[in-house]
Amino acid sequence: METQKYSIMLTKFMILNFQYLHQYTCNKEYSKLKLIVDEKNNCEDILMNFVIAEQVKKGPILVGAKKVRDWGDARNEGEGMKEREVGLSSRKGEHRKRRGECIGEFHRLLEKMPLKYSYGKVMEAIGEQGLCEKGGKLVYCDKQIFR
Repeated sequence: METQKYSIMLTKFMILNFQYLHQYTCNKEYSKLKLIVDEKNNCEDILMNFVIAEQVKKGPILVGAKKVRDWGDARNEGEGMKEREVGLSSRKGEHRKRRGECIGEFHRLLEKMPLKYSYGKVMEAIGEQGLCEKGGKLVYCDKQIFR
């Protein structure tokens, strides 16, 4: 909602320690919350953010990028690679409402709110020339690196 203030990241863009996956899967504290995820067929990413925030007591860290293409998003498939309206997130009002309900239920059942806000980005992406292989030859091409 706000580009410079956030407390949740999509799991498909996370880099995380395997111990958080173990907590999510095996910790009995989250068993009722996982039932909500199963019932709604949604909000597993929100629950993972709750699990991690509970462990680290901090907000997520965002490493910026100029452009990220989400190849796993069905809206990006098809003719000309245009964005299409499909899947859960295409139901804009309903989708946001359901996810808000998940946050409220997780908060109520845990009897605490572990999510913490973070602000801005840790790093901005910068372009740099590099070598890459095209057609069996090494040529100069643009690559993204981080400061």
